[in-house]
Amino acid sequence: MAKALSSGSAEPAPAAASDAEIRHARDSFLSGTGERGPHVRWTILASWERSRDNNVEADRILAPFIRDPDLETPLARGAAPILDMLHEQLRGEAVSTILTDQTGLVLDRRVSSLQISEALDAVQLAPGFSYAEKFVGTNGIGTAISSGSSAFVDGSEHYAGQLGQFACAGMPIRHPVRGKVIGILDITAWRHTPGPLLTALAASTARQIEAELHAQTGMRELALVHEYMKICQRSPGPVLALNNDVVMMNDALRHLVDPAEQQTLIGYAVDTMRADKRHALRTVELPSGRTAHLRYSPVSTGSGLAGGVFRIRVERLPAPLAGGVSLHRTQRMNPPGLAGTGPAWTRSVQQAAACFATGDWFVIEGEAGAGKFALLRAVHQQREPGRHFRVTQPPAADDFDSWLETLTEDLTTPGATVVLRHAERLSEQQASATADLLTDRTWDAARMVIALQTPDAVAPLRSIFPRTVEVPALRHHIDDLPDLVHHLLRQLTKDDQLMCSPQALAQLARLDWPGNVSQLRGVLATTIKHRPKGVVDVADLPPECRSASHRLLTPIEALERDAIVNALRDNQENPTKAAKAIGMSRATIYRKIRQYGIS
Repeated sequence: MAKALSSGSAEPAPAAASDAEIRHARDSFLSGTGERGPHVRWTILASWERSRDNNVEADRILAPFIRDPDLETPLARGAAPILDMLHEQLRGEAVSTILTDQTGLVLDRRVSSLQISEALDAVQLAPGFSYAEKFVGTNGIGTAISSGSSAFVDGSEHYAGQLGQFACAGMPIRHPVRGKVIGILDITAWRHTPGPLLTALAASTARQIEAELHAQTGMRELALVHEYMKICQRSPGPVLALNNDVVMMNDALRHLVDPAEQQTLIGYAVDTMRADKRHALRTVELPSGRTAHLRYSPVSTGSGLAGGVFRIRVERLPAPLAGGVSLHRTQRMNPPGLAGTGPAWTRSVQQAAACFATGDWFVIEGEAGAGKFALLRAVHQQREPGRHFRVTQPPAADDFDSWLETLTEDLTTPGATVVLRHAERLSEQQASATADLLTDRTWDAARMVIALQTPDAVAPLRSIFPRTVEVPALRHHIDDLPDLVHHLLRQLTKDDQLMCSPQALAQLARLDWPGNVSQLRGVLATTIKHRPKGVVDVADLPPECRSASHRLLTPIEALERDAIVNALRDNQENPTKAAKAIGMSRATIYRKIRQYGIS
């Protein structure tokens, strides 16, 4: 192998066509003046056609820098020792070993020759850049991704002329359980390096990586099962364990909650694992109206996070109030100004109403725009009509003393409800001083509520509040969306002359709503500007309703998304025509469509 690869000057193996013939066929293809040459492989021609359809530049490389690669993923961690060993074996050879993810993002690159290292840098084949076919055309990495199989590309077979100096062999790496392509192992050398040699080396290395991932997956699942069994043996209570491939629950959990509530618990468990890799305790509402407490314990191995185990405690439905009428029954109807009858939302309303009934101070927490403030105001007006509803927010540092004086006055107002919004913005020192004020004396006149978006914020302050009400994110009570839409449309139009079609409601229900009810209200406010009466259909919804983003976009991103959606609408949803209309390349518009989740 060393002799064949040394210095990059090895004699090319006999081929069906010379590089000059391939180059001539490529030039004819790019100019549109010729048909497929007799020696151009069908796989290469298909890749050239995809590259041309994506408007890839043939005379320069425009590989985009996506982000710094994450080397803590199972793929990167599992491949690292194998790439280390191969790099050592190939020391001094004019060859590079490259690992990418399933999108073509370069994660790792090992090069033993300074000359080929500089050449790869010149064409941006480096960590953080994407070598997907849609960006740089035919190449071992991108073409292997597009075809889902191994790809060898030599010299002028590359679509971009700058890559003509290389020969590269890309081999897919598949997930050991799901079988999906999760990465590409690419071996790149100077052109005319024998293809069978590069392909065999890439295939052998990819199989080694898959074997390592299989072993690591087994270790992760074994660690998860071991921890799950250990906790089940310690406690007879409900237990849930899961990772990307496995979900386990014991008989106690299956018998305690029905399938719908099991799915709710799994959804909350996944959210918890994504948000925090540490031990955590979370309280959630189930569709039945019961409260579940999830105690999360992460499970890790040497290859990273293996999953999580959740010990679960489910409370019974609220006990009957005085007179024998249950809280669940009496509070099923919303206070005026609220909408939604789903169990998760109803439970939050019940809990807030119970706090008002008993006079308890409490914390209300939930994501931005979930409806915390609307819930508090509605329950206050129902329970304490005519009483003061005072709202305050954390002050600037130099106004803190006067803010405390005002808060003291508010708390001495008989029957008032005092709401501290955005309490998470208090500094640790301010939170401690506020807690000192609230515990310094007995406050019988008013009720205090703090509203939080971050559950673990202002610990010194929230510790003095005996109860917590969690308001669910809209995605966790999406069954309430039709009621919310009707309610918000009546607020915005002051009558019943506008309604949503079933198709529009279905489209709205597909979205993630990172901005929750506030975002929904904004969508409807935009809609009624051009559809003030009648029936709102899917075509009437604003561009953001064609984009399933998991986060709120920046203003610039939102403008770009809207421009793409409007261009697609104006051009019969044809991406090529839409890209031309807004001065964007076809490759870029496809990337943006995926980035913004445009349907």
